[in-house]
Amino acid sequence: MDINAMIRREMESQEGGAIPFARFMELALYHDSYGYYMSDLPKVGKDGDFFTSATVHAVFGETLADAVIKLWSTAAIEQPALVEIGGGTGSLCKSMLARIQEAAPDVYAKLTVVLIEASPYHRQKQQEALCEHEVRKIWYSSLEEAAQAGGLEGVIVSNEWLDAFPVHLAQKTKTGWKEVAVTCEEGQFTEVLQEPGATLLNSLTEIEAATAMPNGMRIEVNLALEQAAQQVGRLLAKGYVITIDYGDRQEELYHASRKNGTLMCYYRHQAHDNPYIHVGEQDITAHVNFSAWSRFGEAAGLREVLYMRQDKFLLQSGLLTKAVVHHDTDPFTSVAMKRNRALLQLIDPAGLGGRFRVMIQQKGVENSLDTASFFRSFA
Repeated sequence: MDINAMIRREMESQEGGAIPFARFMELALYHDSYGYYMSDLPKVGKDGDFFTSATVHAVFGETLADAVIKLWSTAAIEQPALVEIGGGTGSLCKSMLARIQEAAPDVYAKLTVVLIEASPYHRQKQQEALCEHEVRKIWYSSLEEAAQAGGLEGVIVSNEWLDAFPVHLAQKTKTGWKEVAVTCEEGQFTEVLQEPGATLLNSLTEIEAATAMPNGMRIEVNLALEQAAQQVGRLLAKGYVITIDYGDRQEELYHASRKNGTLMCYYRHQAHDNPYIHVGEQDITAHVNFSAWSRFGEAAGLREVLYMRQDKFLLQSGLLTKAVVHHDTDPFTSVAMKRNRALLQLIDPAGLGGRFRVMIQQKGVENSLDTASFFRSFA
């Protein structure tokens, strides 16, 4: 049985022969045997399906590490934890640890690294990537498992984690909101509209009360954000949460200009909007509702202290000071030229720099983060 047959079998077991899109996305990405993220296929980098800021160049992790070091100091955490959720191959954590070892060796010697990763394949890749770092390392297979341990003091980092949560699709019609479900006709997956469940309908009602939307508009709703925020709040006793992802505040995310929503798929570095092909072999993502993430975080004891575009965050965190002066002329062999090109790619307002957002939340820290003073320290 392949993943398509497995999904069809589940559809056949349901009344009406359809499953919510969120369930389809969950199976396509996270099924133990067939899910995209659970397979041994390369996903990130030139041999995978997409690039992340962390895989563009180690300078992204170096800059983020400098910010984390400052946050540990601001919170007066003497034996800190560095937590990464959904770290994939471990490339970001590796570059961060190298920078921490260089810039703050005394802190590095006391450091505990916690990695939360659902994929056995990626946990193995992380172990290989971090084997040279002789710091205390702990792996958890779920955020819930890590939250049960709880009590950590430090910084929790995620880069492109929330965008991979299964989302419910909803469409506004003349008769009200409908949920997008998936069925199979003549061997092909196809969409049908159904009445939304109570939880989804409540969320849609709240969203529409704050953001007017025209008939025909389609949006994504991540109903798992609240539980994730609660678990992060239980995991962190004192410190900060840095969330980096593509998304927007609610008023921008659900603007009428995005009438078809933000759902995207990535297959062999080609972006498209059809989740019903290459099932189990492609990434499926949706923009993050940072308003909801902030609101649920507040209820979990995580207070928002910073929100900005990635380009502005990296620039104010000293990214350009990491440029290398050189006299090289061959762009194909020059390490310095490659590094400098990566700096521009990370802050490109039409690319990674403009599409991604950075949110920092704090918990258990006596004073609210003074962002002006924080960024001045990188000058």
